[in-house]
Amino acid sequence: MSLSPSLPSSRQLASDEVHSWCVSLDVPPETSARLYATLTPDERTRSARFRFERDQQRFIVARGVLRDLLGRYLQIHPGKINFVYNAFGKPDLGPEFTNRLKFNLSHSAGLALIAIATASDVGVDLEHIRPQSDYADIARRFFSAAEVDYLIALPSHLYAEAFFSCWTKKEAYLKACGEGLAIPLNSFSVPLTTDPAPTPVELYVASKGIVPARRWSLYTLRPAPGYAAALAIEGTGRRLRQWQWKMPHGPAPTVEWVHP
Repeated sequence: MSLSPSLPSSRQLASDEVHSWCVSLDVPPETSARLYATLTPDERTRSARFRFERDQQRFIVARGVLRDLLGRYLQIHPGKINFVYNAFGKPDLGPEFTNRLKFNLSHSAGLALIAIATASDVGVDLEHIRPQSDYADIARRFFSAAEVDYLIALPSHLYAEAFFSCWTKKEAYLKACGEGLAIPLNSFSVPLTTDPAPTPVELYVASKGIVPARRWSLYTLRPAPGYAAALAIEGTGRRLRQWQWKMPHGPAPTVEWVHP
C-alpha cells in the first residue's frame, strides 16, 4: 500500500463503487481519546461493559472510526451522526440522512473492516484465522451439503483457509440482508473460492423462501496476514476500492488516507 497525498476532510463515493476500510484497533492513547469524544453516551456505556481494557479500547476505536469515516463522506461532525437499528440489531443512518449511505462494520482481534456504499445493502465479515481441530464439525452443523462436500475433499493444509473463506462470505451476506440468523447458515450456498483477487462472484439466493431472491456480489478480501474477510453487496457492477485508515503521529488530528 502507498500513502496518498493529503486529501480534503470530505470523501467522495461514486454510485458504482463500494469502499472497504481496514482499521487497526490498537492505537495510541491520544487517538483513542479523540475517537471516544465523538461517541454517544450509549456507546460510551457499551464500551464500559467490557471486562478487559483492551476490548474496551478496541470497541471505542471501531465505533469512533466508523463515525469518523461516515462524517467525512457526509461532511458532518462525527458526533452528530445518529444511528437507528432494525429488529435484528443492524445499524443504519438516521432518517435525517435520507438513506444516503449504507455501511457495515466487522472486527476481530486487532483489526476492523468497514464497508460503505450508496443505495445498496452491504455487509462485511472479518475473522482472525485460528488453528483449531473442530472446523469439520462446525461446517457440518452450519454449512450447506454442497459446501461440506467441497471442504472435505480438500487437502488438510487448505482446509482452514477454505473454511473461513466460506464462513465470511455467508456472514457478510447475512449482515447485508440485515436479518441475522433468522436466515439459517445452511439454508443457502456461497461460491467457494480462495482466490485472493477481489473479483466479485455472483450469488443468487432464494434462501428457501425466507427472503425474496435477489442477486448479490461477493468479494474475497485479504486485509492482513492471518485474517479472512468477505464483502457482500446487493446487485452487480460495483467497483471495489480498498483503503486503510491511519492517524499520523503528532498533535494534528488529521486523517491520512491510504489506498492500494
